[in-house]
Amino acid sequence: MSITNCASVKLANSWNSENFDTTKTRKILVVARDNDMDVRTSYENAMVSKLKEEGVDAVAACELFPDLKENRNRSQEEIDDIVKNFKSKGINAIMLTALKDTKVKESQPKSSSNSPISTANIGRYGISFTDHYSVHSIEYISRGLKPVYNDTQDTGTKLSSTTYILEAVIYDLSLAKKEQLVGVFEIEATDPSSGKKVLNKFTTLISKQFKQ
Repeated sequence: MSITNCASVKLANSWNSENFDTTKTRKILVVARDNDMDVRTSYENAMVSKLKEEGVDAVAACELFPDLKENRNRSQEEIDDIVKNFKSKGINAIMLTALKDTKVKESQPKSSSNSPISTANIGRYGISFTDHYSVHSIEYISRGLKPVYNDTQDTGTKLSSTTYILEAVIYDLSLAKKEQLVGVFEIEATDPSSGKKVLNKFTTLISKQFKQ
């Protein structure tokens, strides 16, 4: 039983501050939060390519900082050194992408709710890049985002509806810490036919938010 025809990838929620338009003009480092280098490289390079089409000066972290690892929390001292290194390369803004949540129909969500992003609930991201990078609990982007199969005794193999929620969070390092969070965008991919489709739609939808 297939529900591929119901597949969709869409911008589900978004929030940006009054500083976002200025941040668009800065040099942005794209970081895909994943410890699989192949996945990280694919997402970062695809996002950079799409952003450049919109006139954004973007660079992939895998290219500029190949030793940057995404598989552990960091001390404040380590994060300060990372930020200093970013700035030394002319980086003024950061885009962090990650898999925020996975939801399967007929089951409870694993973590966050589907509530709209607003100034009332953006606190989970922290107000500065260092807040987010030190305490934000992430799920890594899957190599192959596909629907989930559930085995049941009554009906045999049943294809459930699976929704992946990916996010892009943008920080402007040139601003005071309390103002650094300038944008949060969430993409929902429901029953995608392939991870490649999710990658293409995700990067396209996010890059459109940077259209000059």
